[in-house]
Amino acid sequence: MDYQIRQGVNLHIVPTDRFRLTTVVVNFSTPQSTTNPTARHLLANVLESSCQKYPTQTLLARRLDDLYGTFLSANVARVGQIHNFRLRAQMINDHQAGEDLFEQVMALMAELLFSPLKDQNGFDPATVKVQRDNLAGILKSAADDKQFYAYQQVEKQYYDADSVMWHPSYGELDQLAKVSAADLVKTYEEMLATNQVDIFVLGDVDSDLVKQCLAKWPLKERPALTTIADYHQPFHHRLRVLEEHQSLSQAKLDAAFALPIYYRDQGYYAALVMNGLLGGSPYSKLFLNVREKAGLAYYADSQVRAFGGHLVVETGILTENYQRVRELIAQQVADLQSGDFTDDQLSEVKAGLINGYLTGLDSPLNIIEHRLVNEMSRHRELIDVPAAVQAVSRQEVIDVANLLRLQAVYFLGGDQNE
Repeated sequence: MDYQIRQGVNLHIVPTDRFRLTTVVVNFSTPQSTTNPTARHLLANVLESSCQKYPTQTLLARRLDDLYGTFLSANVARVGQIHNFRLRAQMINDHQAGEDLFEQVMALMAELLFSPLKDQNGFDPATVKVQRDNLAGILKSAADDKQFYAYQQVEKQYYDADSVMWHPSYGELDQLAKVSAADLVKTYEEMLATNQVDIFVLGDVDSDLVKQCLAKWPLKERPALTTIADYHQPFHHRLRVLEEHQSLSQAKLDAAFALPIYYRDQGYYAALVMNGLLGGSPYSKLFLNVREKAGLAYYADSQVRAFGGHLVVETGILTENYQRVRELIAQQVADLQSGDFTDDQLSEVKAGLINGYLTGLDSPLNIIEHRLVNEMSRHRELIDVPAAVQAVSRQEVIDVANLLRLQAVYFLGGDQNE
């Protein structure tokens, strides 16, 4: 059930009595730039922590407790080239509460969005300082997670340095210090005035009541988002390789392969099955041959990046096994390309993908995320996903595997001086 409240402001109601909770996601989307992720992440932290009516986190927490323990948070994420600010709430439904809980929570969300702790000089300085420090800690800790750090580095090797995709959706530490009080206000005002808004409400709700509540929100008309989510990185003919060494016991070897198939393209489900056979399942070649049989990896997996047109392999290894593991990764890809996999493995991977999809339907947030991705990529719910996965043929998997082209390698090894 999709409605346009105003131009550029869309409401998507998913009525269901399957869940005890009602879930609301308010999503503001805009093209990602090289700097807006950091400012929007800081803004999310500031807006979720207080407002004029509840000027401290303690008072806001008490109000949420009064609303039967309603959960409320804000975060940022990216769908391809599109950056998203999300305000999310989960609450018990009105039937269980025995009162108009939905209206009260929507009123609180409106307070956070439209009446933040802000005056003519900007957002409350004390609140901004606390949230800036918190975000700095988060961004610093990202580099301490070596698996995540390695993944980010291979992504940077894959994308051109002048691409917006080179910049993570959650922001960058060097940018955080540059976000001034005026920048934060500008980011907030531009978000409310220009971003496409998609509001998702899933649960046992009265659709007319939902529309009435949201029609009161002071969101003006704005142009619909025209940016395409898919990012097409030009193919580079020279392999990009970066090696680093730090003081660590477990080295990381990641590789990025061009895979010019995008979300819901023809061949998309074949790409998912191929990835399951390569590194995305317990039946995969990377898991069975590199980790289990050869015993050369603590972990070895792969994932399709459906909006960036590539596939990433991640492994945790010993520094001295770098060359051998790199050769083994190449061998697993070559074996897939030649059709070296059994019908049983193909069936197991398909069954795993279908089961994962159906399990995801038991989560309201997964359902909304799926709907949101479809909105950002301009796809509709017109496909039977299990049937699409089951229909993938052996030859389609081979054909997709033969599209893989190695583009970037990142190796984080132990300190050679130790």
